[in-house]
Amino acid sequence: MRAHSFIVRLALFLVLFEGIDKWPMIVQYLDKHAAADYPPYLHVLVRACARNAEHLHLGAQTLIWLVGTSLVNRILGRFFWGGLLVRVLGRPVPSILKDLGTLFVYMLASLCIAAVIFHQPITGFLATLGAGSVVLGLALRSLLSDVFTGVAVNFDNNFAIGDWLIVPSSTGEGGTVGRVDEISWRCTRLNCEDGTTVVVPNSILGEEKVINISRPSAWTRYQAEITIDYSVPVERVRHILLSALQAVSQKEGFSKDKEPKVLVGKTGKRGVEYLLRYWIHPWQPLSPSTSRDLVLTAALQHLQTAGITPAYTKEEVYYDKLPAKHFQGHSVTDKVALLSRITLFERLAEEELNHMAAEMERLQLSAGETFFRRNDEGSSLFILIEGLLNVKVDLHGNGTDEIVGQLSPGEFFGEMSLLTGEPRSATVVALTNAVVYEINRPTIVQLINKRPEISECMSRAVAQRQMNMEQARARMADTDAAAKVQSIARQLMGKMKSLFKSSEVE
Repeated sequence: MRAHSFIVRLALFLVLFEGIDKWPMIVQYLDKHAAADYPPYLHVLVRACARNAEHLHLGAQTLIWLVGTSLVNRILGRFFWGGLLVRVLGRPVPSILKDLGTLFVYMLASLCIAAVIFHQPITGFLATLGAGSVVLGLALRSLLSDVFTGVAVNFDNNFAIGDWLIVPSSTGEGGTVGRVDEISWRCTRLNCEDGTTVVVPNSILGEEKVINISRPSAWTRYQAEITIDYSVPVERVRHILLSALQAVSQKEGFSKDKEPKVLVGKTGKRGVEYLLRYWIHPWQPLSPSTSRDLVLTAALQHLQTAGITPAYTKEEVYYDKLPAKHFQGHSVTDKVALLSRITLFERLAEEELNHMAAEMERLQLSAGETFFRRNDEGSSLFILIEGLLNVKVDLHGNGTDEIVGQLSPGEFFGEMSLLTGEPRSATVVALTNAVVYEINRPTIVQLINKRPEISECMSRAVAQRQMNMEQARARMADTDAAAKVQSIARQLMGKMKSLFKSSEVE
């Protein structure tokens, strides 16, 4: 449709331009046939054209200028505004600049028409235009403020179409977060995360403090807050929350280069407020609210596994011994409370938990410490309570271990050697400071004899981890994985039965 309109204008321009060159011949033709024997209405029309030939000439010249100006404006819009500038700026050109360009082209054409066709001095016209502009400016101060702010915004280039902005609200609380969709004469339109469109007058953008999330870097730092009771040591909380941040930072959308941090923000009536700081590329693909949800969910999971509950507004009156605000994990009671939070043991009876807790040993690891290496002998099961552990395997058979997984609080490991009697199949290294509980084979054998479902759960976990390593090596299709896991689990169950029978005999 636009191409058709351009062709029509171009044809009209060529016809008029050709007619202007032959205008004297057209006037002679009109004079010659003005008295001819035409029907009355044609006779009137021809005589009127003959008498007003000069005015028709001026009108045709003016029309040529206007049509030509229209063509020039279309060409500028196609090749300059929509072509060259887009390539130079790397973004769409705001409509306000296009409109200003169109206004300038037509004003220049109007001056040329007045000077070239009508032979009028343009100084008087410009003086009148200036006086009129003053009167118009006083009457339309608010409108002109929006217009000129919109122009300044485009030339300052503080934000552009596609950038995400935070515009403060009139009450000073919160603000509007949205992506710039268009910058027009009077306003800027923002598309918000909830699917709505907010129209912001340009004058507000010029007067208020507007935050551009997209600049100067695509990565933006956000933070979440969580409050913990004073009774829990700061350093313990810090490394638990840092482990949660490091775990969630491995997901898509979080920066892998910028390290997350945990800081003490402030203290209050409820306890110590901790700031969990992390970096994301907003809406590529995570929104700030989604990333905050992931961070807080991971933090709460790590705290719960470690036996720590976030602080809450309360007024407590105790007539007996104060309850524990957190579990240190040294006493049998603390160990039972921690074990009951592990999925593998959550259905055990209190007596069974007490027996396991009495036999468990608490181990502490420093960041970077190797817990055990591939091919080491071992016969214990380990449960991670705090921190993060990296699992490394020799994928290519060249003696170089590569990270194939990460263990988070609540997960168990070392079950392969425990169940099958084989050497360790992987190397485990502490990514952060960590707390691990060790359960020896006799304790597990006694438990499995009472609870066969424990062995089934552990064998499935072993099979899944073996499957993950094989997939990492051979990139096996997911459709084959389920059947392979079942096959490995059945083989492991056979090995477990023979191993545990021999243990019972001993």
